[in-house]
Parts: sequence; structure tokens; C-alpha cells
Amino acid sequence: MADDQQTSTAEATTPAAPATFRAVPTVALVAAGFLALCLSPIAFQGGAWFLLFALPVALGVWIVRSRTRVDTEGLHVHRLVGSRTLPWSEVATLRLVPRGWVRAVPTEGAELELRGVRVRDLGRVGEASGGRISAPTPAEAEAAAEHARELEAARMRVAKLRERRAAEDEARTADEPAEEPADEPNAEPNAEPTTDRPGDRPGGPEPRA
Repeated sequence: MADDQQTSTAEATTPAAPATFRAVPTVALVAAGFLALCLSPIAFQGGAWFLLFALPVALGVWIVRSRTRVDTEGLHVHRLVGSRTLPWSEVATLRLVPRGWVRAVPTEGAELELRGVRVRDLGRVGEASGGRISAPTPAEAEAAAEHARELEAARMRVAKLRERRAAEDEARTADEPAEEPADEPNAEPNAEPTTDRPGDRPGGPEPRA
């Protein structure tokens, strides 16, 4: 019993391990090296052409520096030029972007884009923060993502069924024959034209002179 209490106490006092999220994996440095290799025949011609190597160098520096580090002290965002640290005491909330990087909303000032941090990474962010923020675990985040994918697939199936039903209704309407207009009632056959005669007028025939 005492050993269990000591184990739980040790786990509670163990500091949370920091987590680093990169905007682009470091494997992308291979692409920067390949770009430098492709530019070398032109760059080694001498003169200002040598400045072409600045492109792969800048790409490599951006790959290495563009990252977000999360620890118990706060959020540390590194850009190509400069960096910014936001302590947890100044973080109001995290704004989730479905198809982008998560943004930290400070109590004052502009939002901070957490480069490399996606919605699926919120569990790791919560663990690295040492409980400073409430975030789902990786398993919970994966389950929520799977549920969202199932909902999206269901919406697509419903939309396809509606489109198919609309196409069938249009085809059925096109196949139905058009209604012919009803014929107007004809005049009575052998109807003789009527002509007013002097004797038929009111008052009888006109007297002769």
C-alpha cells in the first residue's frame, strides 16, 4: 500500500516532458539539398549567379526554425526571423482551425499562430503543458476525428441520394406526355342564322303610308 502511494506521488511530481511541433518535418531538408544540387550548374558560373544558393539555404533555415515548443512554462513559437514566447498565465484560450494551425488567444494582444500544431495534437499539448490547459488525449482526439469523418461521409451520401432522386424526378417528368388542351364546344349543327324582320320587331309591323 505504501509502495503504491509512493509510486503515485512520484508520478505526480514528475515534470511533464516538453513537446515540439514542426511546421514541416526535418526530412524536407532533403528537398532543400536537391534544390541546391539542381541550381549548382548555374550558380557555379560565377558572378551574381552564386546568389541562387540563397534559395535552398533560406528553405533549409525555415524548415529548421519554423516550430512550436510547448512546456510547463508556456508556448514558444519560432519563425524564420525571430520568436515569441507566451506564458500560460497570458493564454485565454486556444482557437481551433479545422484546416490550419491552432491559434493561441492571449488575454491582450493579437493571436499567436502555433506553427505545426494541429487539432489532432491537442492531446500532446495538454500533456506537455502539465495540466495548464484541458485538452483531449491523443486517443480521444483520434476518436473525435474519426467521428467527424463518419459524419462527413454520411452527409455526402445523403447529398448523392438527393441528387439521384432529383434526376429521377426530372426524367419521369420528361417522359410523361403533355396534356392536350380541351376542345371548345362546337356550335349546334344546322343552326340557321337569325334575321330580324319587320314583323318581328317590337310594336308589330310598320304602318303603310
